[in-house]
Amino acid sequence: MDKSLFFRLSFIALWALFGVVRGYYGRRTKTHGTVAGVIEKLKMAEEDMGVGFKAITAVITAVGAVGLILYLLSPPWWTWTLIPLGEWVQWLGIAAALAPIPFIIWVHHHLDKQWSIALEIQQDHRLITTGPYRYVRHPMYLGIFVYTAGLMMISLDLLVILFFAFSIWVNYRRIPREEQMLIEEFGEEYIEYIKASGRLLPRFQRDHT
Repeated sequence: MDKSLFFRLSFIALWALFGVVRGYYGRRTKTHGTVAGVIEKLKMAEEDMGVGFKAITAVITAVGAVGLILYLLSPPWWTWTLIPLGEWVQWLGIAAALAPIPFIIWVHHHLDKQWSIALEIQQDHRLITTGPYRYVRHPMYLGIFVYTAGLMMISLDLLVILFFAFSIWVNYRRIPREEQMLIEEFGEEYIEYIKASGRLLPRFQRDHT
């Protein structure tokens, strides 16, 4: 099999695997179990965007979608976006995209029905501090960022990288707003949780004697 085809198929397989995981846990929530529910959540996720940011998002999404299609189809006349860094980067990308999948499943297991693609407080919402949440406040973002970086390394395509890098940035800028929402909901309990945990990486504290 041609190596280029192998990496494109690996890209598709890993993307599909992530979709299966998200789809399975999405069906466990009442509002994510149907297409209408997902559309409603996506609309909620867009509410905080300004007009300018929505326009930028639309342009980059359109460019990225075209780049993604061309990367997957790989027509012989479309080569200028390819970045020649070597196959070792793509093999590393496969490992980087595959490794976070069990971690993301672990995160979903602890978050359970409180997971949402929109910034919202669920009914009977409780503060999760078990499993990965014991060490970091946003393990879902951490897992997705590593997974997405892996896809970027597999593709080594400029437009695909632009599209996924933008998606990482969009999700990262949600974190402060999410934390403010949780502070408003849980107050001092969440503030103490912030002091005891890291945002995306565990907080290592030195013992002072």
